[in-house]
Amino acid sequence: MIAALAIAIWAAVSRGNGDPPPTTASTTTVATTATTTSTTIASTTSTTAATTTTPAETTVDPEARVEEVRQILQDLYYGWFLAIYNQDEETVRQVIATQRYLDDFRRAIAEVDYPRAPTQEDVVVTDLEILRDSNECLVTYSTIDVSRWLGDGASVTSVNVLLPVHGEWRFGTAWMYRDDLWQQDCEIEPDL
Repeated sequence: MIAALAIAIWAAVSRGNGDPPPTTASTTTVATTATTTSTTIASTTSTTAATTTTPAETTVDPEARVEEVRQILQDLYYGWFLAIYNQDEETVRQVIATQRYLDDFRRAIAEVDYPRAPTQEDVVVTDLEILRDSNECLVTYSTIDVSRWLGDGASVTSVNVLLPVHGEWRFGTAWMYRDDLWQQDCEIEPDL
């Protein structure tokens, strides 16, 4: 079960390699595109319903903004895991911005078999740090914990680069380490 989580989370959050980032800029990043959106996922069905929040409408208070971003991440991850559980490509397209994520989703549904559908309460975002918050991208460094759903140790810490798509934040790219080369990913155009 933990292996299944690792595959699904890895596909969703890690574009960096397994080693810590180098101290020089000698590695390359995988270019993908996405648009900035805030997504709310309906928990009563297998589809997601999006609620648009443009960067101009975001909260100015830093503590309130962190809570907004925490909810955005929770909703995106919930949609991601629910789509994998239901093998629902239409649902996953509401939380991703790039073909690479769609390819990862297709791999995950072939390899992952969750014991039950996730709930929104199963997805917990902790240790959230906003690395960049602009019109072009929303970049976070946080821990995603789904231990309530998949058992002890089911968590991963990573960088998520969210891109705007139709006025909503969606997964663009992800990196394992805070100091990976994610900065260039804010220039990616969504391709879904």
